[in-house]
Amino acid sequence: MDKRLIESDKFSSIIPEIDKKAAKEKGPGRPPYWEMIFWWTRKPLISARAFIAASLLPEDFSITEYRRIIRLNEDLPHKYQPITNNMFKNYVLLDPFAGFGSIPLEAKRLGLGKVIASELLPTAYVFLKAVLEYPRYGEKLLNNVKKYGNELIKSLEEGVKELYGDTTGFVGSWEIKCPRCGNYTPLVNQWWLLALKEGSSYEEGEEEGEEESEVKSGTFKRLVYMEPVKEGNRIRVKVVDLNKELDVKSVKAKKTKDKVEVNGKVYRVPQGNVNAKNSIARCLHCNNVFPGKGDSWYVREAIREWNRNYERFLNGEITLEELRNSRARPTLLVKFKGEGKNLQFEGITDEDIEAFWDEFNKLREIDITKIPIENIAIYSSRNTTVAWGMDRFYKLFNARQLIILTKIIEKINELRDKIEGDDRYKEAIITYLIITLLNHIRHNCMLTSVHHSRTFIAHALSFRRFAFTWNWVEISPLANIIGSLTKSLDHVIEGLEYLIQTNSNSQVEILQSDVNELKLDPVDVIVTDPPYADDVPYPEVSDFYYVWLKRVFPFPYNTQWEELVPKDIGVDEERNKVFGNGVGTYDYFRERLAQAFASLSELLKDNGVLVTFYNHTSPEAWTSLLYAGWYYSKFKISTTHAITTEDETRVTARGTISLDKSIVIVWRKRAEGVKHIQEVKKYAISTVSDWISVNIKSLSLDTYIEVLGKVLSEFTKYEKLIGLKGEGIKAVEDLVSNHVFPTVVQALIEGLSKGAGAKVENPYSVFYVLVKALIPPSKTVRKLDSNTLILLNVSGNISKEDLLQNKIIKAEKDTIYLMEPENANDINDKIRSFENFDYVKSAIAGNYNFSNPIQVLHYLEYVALKYPDKLKEEINKLREKTRFVVEALSIAKIFTKVLNEKDIEYEPSCKIVRGCEKGIEKWVS
Repeated sequence: MDKRLIESDKFSSIIPEIDKKAAKEKGPGRPPYWEMIFWWTRKPLISARAFIAASLLPEDFSITEYRRIIRLNEDLPHKYQPITNNMFKNYVLLDPFAGFGSIPLEAKRLGLGKVIASELLPTAYVFLKAVLEYPRYGEKLLNNVKKYGNELIKSLEEGVKELYGDTTGFVGSWEIKCPRCGNYTPLVNQWWLLALKEGSSYEEGEEEGEEESEVKSGTFKRLVYMEPVKEGNRIRVKVVDLNKELDVKSVKAKKTKDKVEVNGKVYRVPQGNVNAKNSIARCLHCNNVFPGKGDSWYVREAIREWNRNYERFLNGEITLEELRNSRARPTLLVKFKGEGKNLQFEGITDEDIEAFWDEFNKLREIDITKIPIENIAIYSSRNTTVAWGMDRFYKLFNARQLIILTKIIEKINELRDKIEGDDRYKEAIITYLIITLLNHIRHNCMLTSVHHSRTFIAHALSFRRFAFTWNWVEISPLANIIGSLTKSLDHVIEGLEYLIQTNSNSQVEILQSDVNELKLDPVDVIVTDPPYADDVPYPEVSDFYYVWLKRVFPFPYNTQWEELVPKDIGVDEERNKVFGNGVGTYDYFRERLAQAFASLSELLKDNGVLVTFYNHTSPEAWTSLLYAGWYYSKFKISTTHAITTEDETRVTARGTISLDKSIVIVWRKRAEGVKHIQEVKKYAISTVSDWISVNIKSLSLDTYIEVLGKVLSEFTKYEKLIGLKGEGIKAVEDLVSNHVFPTVVQALIEGLSKGAGAKVENPYSVFYVLVKALIPPSKTVRKLDSNTLILLNVSGNISKEDLLQNKIIKAEKDTIYLMEPENANDINDKIRSFENFDYVKSAIAGNYNFSNPIQVLHYLEYVALKYPDKLKEEINKLREKTRFVVEALSIAKIFTKVLNEKDIEYEPSCKIVRGCEKGIEKWVS
């Protein structure tokens, strides 16, 4: 079977360059069409382009020519069409989990003869048509989207003016009736409105969950916060705008969460009076702390009462007065006008409050079927809104939002009859108009929040679930602000302009189908991004879009979750409570994934290539993947690559450095033969360690993935491995935990030993060396995640507690730190970093009570920095006191080969090696 370029070492050599361009694309260089609408875990286009092309080209294809084809020399390759000259016109590609369409879009741009994109969910199906199919209408479509989009905007002017006047929007929260004093108090988790630093972007351009660290000091474009002021039995919110108060365009300040210091003057920012995680809320009138905890917390019970009353009110069971007298109710804090960073905030008037409540009576006049009355998936373990009584989609919106959104839906439906062209062309234009609305909806509901240091509005889908929020933002559809209908239309037009430029001669077919129900002729290549177990519960969260989409397109399902969750390949144990049959369990996920891989085997030509992106490093996820691909479907892994596909600032990656890049896996049909597991393990360690020893100078996080791929390619060559314990999933669990991961670590450490000429065997030394070698130095010490502890475990039986007890790591709450000296620049600070270790202090005092080689190394490094002339003497003394000296010296020798020169342990390791080179050669060889 002819190998492809993607399976060659020369392709591996340019992965860092592809990765660099991919990382840039996920950050400031985002494709414009991404701003049309939000979708989770979108893959960079350069990654899709690079791997598709490499999976079709022969192994001996010129890398120089390949780089030219995919435009890798460009700063942002996705801006340019590939240069292919119809070289891929005879190939057919399938992406059965197409999502937002990065992979099929790039297959289309590469000019493949046919591109098939399939998705289970109606919402994704609509978006795929917008990305892949409709742009073929070209400039005519673009001009008509502009025309009818502007007509839509124009038709709303009177209704919007009636609802919003000249106000751009409002910041609101929830207020609770205090059980002690009887007054309503707003609950606000943070009082900041804007803390926009010079140089930071105010525009859209972030993935879900993106969040920057708290700014400490600098020059700020805007500094604005709120202050609660008691006026009788009500709380008025005062706006403090430091730009106005100081009469400056920008403010040089030192800022913390609760204060701002400007030229020696301190401005106190109120602290939030609610913390839902700890069930703490305080009345701003009488300082009463509301009673109860958890599900019985007074605040939670009160907001649930509001949501019950909201439903009763719309059903005509209670009056508006009774609704307003609920123990909890939404309230307005401030209003704002203007645009961008120039928003001007004002206090709320009595007229604003009365107008807000008047809309509830008007809402009751609307046909109830026009608002999204569908049930939210009440079982989802990631949905925090249901616990607050928000069990139907309309409860995520206040009355004014629902009135204007239903009016926009009505106007879009009316426009359909005005559009000239056939039904498909009309559908195309309506699709972009509804996408415009959906983008507005995610910025205009009661799940938004104040994003004070960047875009002002954090949209409703910022996290991978529906999350209850306190400070929500409501905006006028026609405002000139990120998230408004007008701005969203601009984004759609810009995105469509981009997509029109991606047109090619490819035939594109978009299917709404379960992967196991696809009926197709075998294809040349399958490139896809399969589900990652418990990553994103797509049917449930994309229902946020679907319940509005179905009011324009006649989809047959009430909700996606009710109909399609049993077909979804995902993990959420709570699903089983509703659907039974194990739906949502890991076992169910594995079987569904296995069936999917078996279907893909049937859909792939015998000499074809299956390429999967896999953004998960937990042992459970790897077990599921290997069970599905190798054990069940008889694929073998040809190679793997590591690539950036997710934003480093996303929630799932924040705060740690881990081995959590997407892993691109190349699969082939089919695994054959029988081999004893120990033979495979021995051969893998030997061959892979030789490769590492040659590449010892260029180790990184990606090296682990490369080594993992090389090891997996050896283990999955064979249909059956003798010596595995158990059958089915048990056998695969044994393979992953007791053979694959330990083999990777042993190959890495043996490769380091061969390359450096020094051997390391102690399991704590192995772990420490690999973390230092693979993860780049930080400003302080390296942070890890729990998966890294497992993946770098050489023996498979070192627990987190062992590593803690032996002072290899330390843990604070959810963060794990490597017990290394803290990085410093000054020599005295470096020495103090080593002196901070208790065992170094003890050794300085003459007590050599070391429990592992790492502690000996740290002491010797301290000596090398402070008393280099006494180093040999101290080593000889230590050899009589502890058995760990030889291994400590071996680690030092390895560190001279693999550590970044900025690492605090690089310099003392070099001193140790140079200072006693002959002794080291004698002892560690």
